[in-house]
Amino acid sequence: MPVMEMEPEIINLAESDKDMWRDVFATENLRYCFNCSTCISGCPASHADPPLLIRNLARMVLLGLEDELLDEDSPWACVTCSRCEEMCPMDVKPFELCLAIRKWQVANDPTRIPPSIVEVYARGYTQAVEKNTEQRKSLGLPEMLPVITEFPEMLKQFQEMLMKTKIISDNDYMFKGA
Repeated sequence: MPVMEMEPEIINLAESDKDMWRDVFATENLRYCFNCSTCISGCPASHADPPLLIRNLARMVLLGLEDELLDEDSPWACVTCSRCEEMCPMDVKPFELCLAIRKWQVANDPTRIPPSIVEVYARGYTQAVEKNTEQRKSLGLPEMLPVITEFPEMLKQFQEMLMKTKIISDNDYMFKGA
């Protein structure tokens, strides 16, 4: 079978909105990001599929790559552990950037259904947080964080609340059996 070479996609930065960052995450600190990757060194979602690479998201925002950012699913992989916030040497607030991108995506594409929504509906969070027990134990922390799945009645209430939102109720077929 012949190997097909793909040409890299060339993005015309002259056509991008250089002030888009003000709409997405209007904090000057974002402009201090120098792509050091410290934010992803402790990020459990950096191993997700797709991987959450906050530094790439920061570049998309700063370069005004609107179409690319609208299509990006990785902000939805964030597990809200805030390790990136603790580690960022420039106080860019990577976790807050991730949340701001989610908000911006939904505001700019009302038909967007986050890829992790079925997981959120089924268990209350996006990543398998119950799998890091060894690391937590080695740090002297309780092996398990309390998770909503331990409280079936609360999980049911959470699911009922989600089902009342338009995007979920309009696409309820996605949650059958979840």
